[in-house]
Amino acid sequence: MSAGAKTRLISRKQVKAFALAATKGRAHQFTRVGGDFFLKCEANLQAFIRSYIRTLPSKGKTIL
Repeated sequence: MSAGAKTRLISRKQVKAFALAATKGRAHQFTRVGGDFFLKCEANLQAFIRSYIRTLPSKGKTIL
């Protein structure tokens, strides 16, 4: 898989539900989630995975 692959790693439905649930304690309740938010979440997840993989030892078969 190339670095610029267009495969979605996250479920838009689940991200939306979690993001809206996270606003429950705020004075202002959000009701919608914009498309840019999903792109940011996807980019942050990809960056996290790449960074985490670099920290693993070069032996073994399982990512923990």
